Amino acid sequence: MPLHRAPRWRGPVAAVLGGLLASVLGTGLHAQILYLGDTALPLGAVAALILSCAATVFAGLWAGNAVWSAVAGLLAYVVLGLFTLDLWDTPLIITGTVLEEQPGIVLAGRIWLFGQAVATIAALMITSRVLAKARRVAAEANAAQRQAMVQPPYQG
Repeated sequence: MPLHRAPRWRGPVAAVLGGLLASVLGTGLHAQILYLGDTALPLGAVAALILSCAATVFAGLWAGNAVWSAVAGLLAYVVLGLFTLDLWDTPLIITGTVLEEQPGIVLAGRIWLFGQAVATIAALMITSRVLAKARRVAAEANAAQRQAMVQPPYQG
């Protein structure tokens, strides 16, 4: 059975939805910080990166092409860049501050912003491998099906 191609409209739709969902939901998640005494553990930023990687992998797999996974990650990165600007009262992602009492918030913002590039590369690699394996399995099944059609019936 051949691997079916996804319709052309799926790529752009997957990239936009994946990138926007990853950036908006991840930005809400990245601010979750666990404090152990004075030590800040930005677990939300790590979870946001995992969410972003999963959303961009899904976008690429749904579109049937790893390029759309990279486009989704790039769009997420652009939106994150906009979220660091002071377009509202305060940026949604804080990556630098002069206040001494906010190192955990700054750390979480930096992990989320700069980790997005790593998450996009990881998503691209994962999507490429999964799609390559699916194509290889489909090609082997196709070859086996053709081989079965060519062989003469058993004369016992």
